[in-house]
Amino acid sequence: MKKLFLLFSVLCSFLFSYATYSYHPENVTIVRDTFGVPHIYGKTDADAAYGLAWAHCEDAFKLIQYNLLPAKNKLGSVLGKNGVLFDYAMQFFGVDTLVENRYEKDLSPEFRKIVEAYTQAVNDYGSKYPDEVLVKGTLPFSSQDVIKGYVSVGILLAGAGLDLKAIKDNLTAEFFQPNETGSGSNAMVLAPSRTEDGKTWLLSNSHQPIEGQMAWYEAHINSNEGWNALGGLFPGCVSVMVGCNDSLGWAHTTDYHNFGDVYKMKLSNNHDSYWYDGAWRKFTYKTIHLKIKLGALKLPVKRTIPISVYGPVFKTKHGWYALRYPSAMDIRGAEQWYRMNKAKNLHEFEEVVKMEALPLFNITYGDKDGNIFFISEGKIPLRDSTLNWNRPVVGTSSKYLWTKLLPYERKIKYNNPTCGFLFNCNGTPLQATAYNENSKEYFVGLQLFTYNRNERFSRLLNEHQGKFTWQNFLRIKFDKSYDDSGRYMRNFKALFTLEAAKYPDLKDAIAKIKAWKLSGDKDDTIAGLAMLTNKFAVGKLKLPYAFLMIKDKPLTEAEVVKALGKAKDYLLKKYNTLDVPLGTVQRLMRGDKNYPIGGLSEVPRAVDTKYDKEKGFYKATAGDGYFQLMKFGKDGVEINTISPFGASTHPESKHYTDQMELFVNEKTKPMSLNKETVFKSAERIYHPGE
Repeated sequence: MKKLFLLFSVLCSFLFSYATYSYHPENVTIVRDTFGVPHIYGKTDADAAYGLAWAHCEDAFKLIQYNLLPAKNKLGSVLGKNGVLFDYAMQFFGVDTLVENRYEKDLSPEFRKIVEAYTQAVNDYGSKYPDEVLVKGTLPFSSQDVIKGYVSVGILLAGAGLDLKAIKDNLTAEFFQPNETGSGSNAMVLAPSRTEDGKTWLLSNSHQPIEGQMAWYEAHINSNEGWNALGGLFPGCVSVMVGCNDSLGWAHTTDYHNFGDVYKMKLSNNHDSYWYDGAWRKFTYKTIHLKIKLGALKLPVKRTIPISVYGPVFKTKHGWYALRYPSAMDIRGAEQWYRMNKAKNLHEFEEVVKMEALPLFNITYGDKDGNIFFISEGKIPLRDSTLNWNRPVVGTSSKYLWTKLLPYERKIKYNNPTCGFLFNCNGTPLQATAYNENSKEYFVGLQLFTYNRNERFSRLLNEHQGKFTWQNFLRIKFDKSYDDSGRYMRNFKALFTLEAAKYPDLKDAIAKIKAWKLSGDKDDTIAGLAMLTNKFAVGKLKLPYAFLMIKDKPLTEAEVVKALGKAKDYLLKKYNTLDVPLGTVQRLMRGDKNYPIGGLSEVPRAVDTKYDKEKGFYKATAGDGYFQLMKFGKDGVEINTISPFGASTHPESKHYTDQMELFVNEKTKPMSLNKETVFKSAERIYHPGE
């Protein structure tokens, strides 16, 4: 009788828990195409989210854990100092308590089902394959952990990550305008009036690191509840972040408005108070706990964080700084992306955008009805325009304590411009369409600077007459040039005006630089010298290369001479000649595959590299990565995509490197949202757990 009762109790418990699930793994089908890309089919949206998580775990469970572990204060114990920043940000900005307090209040019941299904699949996968769990005892993850991952990464991308680095290095003033160290993104859309086939053409070309926890993962998600989206997402994310459905598509590019502020505090003698509105005010405090991996050791670290009226305070030997970011006050970004996936027309899409839940990002949009649309989005503080907001802001007055955000109506947007094109490549949104149709709006914190990529897109689109052919479209996407009258030539002018007689040891290198056509074709034997010179020009500035484009002061003659000399010395030592093709110097490498690749930092075909001492060349690490080319018409959508490597992060998989050759040769693979087409070309069809 006792055994029967126990069996009955276990059965009831199982049935009850199963009944409360809104997702059922047997209602999920995963179809792997010939490139291993998962197409997930679910009866409900929650079923599809479960399948997405399962498929992504199969391909990159480690990376998913990297983005979920900070919620448990565990990434530093795996990645050391590279991971502890995420653990620190989670607690420093109070993301853990924010999500716990707002999860059920701010997220709809419908969306919470999606997150819970996704999380359950991650836990189920970890239970089935315990050897792949990075930190024992971390399972189960909670649905709140997933949302914490979204929020903390959003805060860092919105500028807080760079702020923390700038404060630590005492470079706050130098980092006044740019907000993030990403390598950029490109997007453009053409209206049917400008295309040879009368369709809407859209390029989504976000530039992320091409490997790791912030690299794009491609997936197609489909349910019987109307979810049918294909595109890129980060590990740990429950829906497509850039991509398309059968009616419309959208691209993201990073915008560099000032999405938050850094305040330098005036401290009392004993540092327990700060001066605010004419009186000393006491700090409150919270304690955060970190674990950092050092070799085989995992060292516990405790930090006490002062809290001011502006926000949490970062302490350094050269001052105490408070950080205030609206992205640390909202948890709804994940739901906005999910709802963007399901919008069916411009009206529905814009209504979703009006949630204004994303921490940042420009949005470039196109649809089957021929609409093109752009908005420079994000959570932008509404600041008093009569005050000085140069960083660091003097943190002594309530006048600088903004409490509202820039309203939607004041954000810079374009809807169906008469020229028929829109674009953004991380430049100011005041340069996003035809010269005579660009906005002249202004608000405090608006990004005013631009980059070479944005200048190239602007010139190539504005100077084109009549309709575009597909080859015209691709030529812009794969352009490898610096503009001869733009930011690059302004800031590097000293390099191209060097006098050989003044520097006889560099006579040959100077002659080559002056003969260079400012382009980065992989076979160009001068581009290798130029790439290295650009690389060495960064020097000891502790700044990304892109910052050289927007520095107020151009590079000096002494700086370019030093950089050119180092580039010459490198080539002679390594190759015994200056005539080295760019593709020899920089390579795309993974596993046993190694290809020459064209492109340069800050050209449309962006290639950012890092020197690999073991291999002896510059290895592509970021820049042009996963991208989509889309055509929308009344008969549906045509999609072509490519990834730098492949769908899997496992070296033993054939899909670890099977897209590399296409990628370096600037080719793409066709993709489809049509179920019949997907099943016909399936490499494997299965259910989660099989």
